[in-house]
Amino acid sequence: MGLVDIIKKGVFVDILRGMSVTGTYFVENKVTVEYPKEKLQTYPRFRGMHALLTDPETGDTKCVACMLCATICPSRCIHITGEVTPEGRSHPESFNLDLARCIFCGLCEEVCPVAAIVMTKVYELASFDKGDFWLTKEKLLANQVNAHKEVFAAPAAGAPSGVTRDRPVAGEEER
Repeated sequence: MGLVDIIKKGVFVDILRGMSVTGTYFVENKVTVEYPKEKLQTYPRFRGMHALLTDPETGDTKCVACMLCATICPSRCIHITGEVTPEGRSHPESFNLDLARCIFCGLCEEVCPVAAIVMTKVYELASFDKGDFWLTKEKLLANQVNAHKEVFAAPAAGAPSGVTRDRPVAGEEER
């Protein structure tokens, strides 16, 4: 140990260097959000609580009970029981989603052929009751008021009523 090292330890050079870093952050503006008073701004592609959409013309659910969302779900948190109406249309008798198991990957939203299930920007999901994490068809339909306005876009060209497409097919120009 040389004389320079002894002087550095005696003058506490390393401690002063560390305190200078702390001092610079002490006088800067804070980025803390006062959470209950201020709400966080979510990113455009944020995936929050799910919603089940209805057809604005008929008021019936857009879901055709094709079971694609339940099939592709990696956590197996979607449970659907389908039934056929007297008119011959298939729709879900029950549509249950277990938020405690959901990993919010968005695959259910991507695979839906009629854009019936979407993920909203609702992120306040904390609860003391486990039953609040079990979303029934009624809870999912009530949550459609929080759905993004983009999901109510005009139907794709040549698609049946209620079918929307948010990205062009290969070879098709964007509008």
